Amino acid sequence: MKQDRTQSHLDQIGVRVDQLTIKQDHTQSQLDQIGSKVDQLSDQVDNFIIHTQRLFTKAGGEIEETKARTERLEALMLKLDRSFEEQKSQFQEFQLTTGAALERIDRILDYLLRQQGGNPNLPS
Repeated sequence: MKQDRTQSHLDQIGVRVDQLTIKQDHTQSQLDQIGSKVDQLSDQVDNFIIHTQRLFTKAGGEIEETKARTERLEALMLKLDRSFEEQKSQFQEFQLTTGAALERIDRILDYLLRQQGGNPNLPS
């Protein structure tokens, strides 16, 4: 009888061991699935980081190019401004000399008209 009871206990222990083995296999399967999902997520994060780095690199290059173009544009604007000021100064000088020349011509004409006085050969 004791031997039957011991055998019954051993059978129950065997059933429990089988149940635990099944549960352990199920748990291992779930852990494997979780590991696979973690690997997939890790790959996605790595791809995201690589893509983000490319975007930052590209944006940095575009920013540097824009800065260089802005500097060239500023230099060109300064050159155009200096050129404009020079041309403005030359035009003002031209106006002064032209005005002075016209005044001299006007005085010469007045002088000549007075010199000719009543000369009938002058056109009126």
